[in-house]
Amino acid sequence: MNGVRGTVGGNDPYGTPIDTLVLLPGLNNTQAVFDGVVAALPAGLAVHAPNNPALDTVEAIAQTHLAALPERFWLAGFSFGGYVALAMLEAAPERVLGLALVCTAPFADTPEQSQKRLTSLEAARQGRYFEQVAAQAPNAFHPDSLANQALMDARHAMVMDYGVDRYIAHIQATAARPDRSHLFDGRHPVLVVGASHDKVFAPDTLKLWAQRIASARFEQVQAAGHLLPMEQPKALAQILTRWMHSPCD
Repeated sequence: MNGVRGTVGGNDPYGTPIDTLVLLPGLNNTQAVFDGVVAALPAGLAVHAPNNPALDTVEAIAQTHLAALPERFWLAGFSFGGYVALAMLEAAPERVLGLALVCTAPFADTPEQSQKRLTSLEAARQGRYFEQVAAQAPNAFHPDSLANQALMDARHAMVMDYGVDRYIAHIQATAARPDRSHLFDGRHPVLVVGASHDKVFAPDTLKLWAQRIASARFEQVQAAGHLLPMEQPKALAQILTRWMHSPCD
């Protein structure tokens, strides 16, 4: 899902046209999680939405993306994609114009979270991956979305494409990631996006954290759960577009 559609207009602090946005998907997601977002972004924006390869560290995934992407870009990571985006920022800060974190945060796992991941990893290895993901739908979506059969079908197709091997690798990468909150030093504009009904990353928690970052802006999308990019793609596209045009407002 890479497309070049001209230029959005405007410049980054170095005078480079704002014309490239990279979107990184989350756990159990392929690039399809951003289909609606990409469709709603302005004509003229070059959008790169690569799949995260089945590698077991976020650093290795980050290096794979950096080797394939343009020299400079705006970067948005959703959930697990945020962990990868942070690793990219740490490895190549000069290439990132700004960082958007969608339903995600830079902190390492608590011991309780690590244990839950190990439990889910074992279930996947025992052949219960797809059963496990199906059972997570009430925690992944806004209650109203659960009745949207087209949306549920799209998620099912995406999970089938994503597959158990990639899940196992990404769970290992998630568990091993370090805290990267030290990266928010004011040198890059930061956008933090929360969803009103997110049970994975509570929006109030994300807002409080964003308020402690001098260069950060917080936006909340209503009527969405953790899978915000699929549930409210137009709203997310509008937020990202406004931010790229005026990152320091």
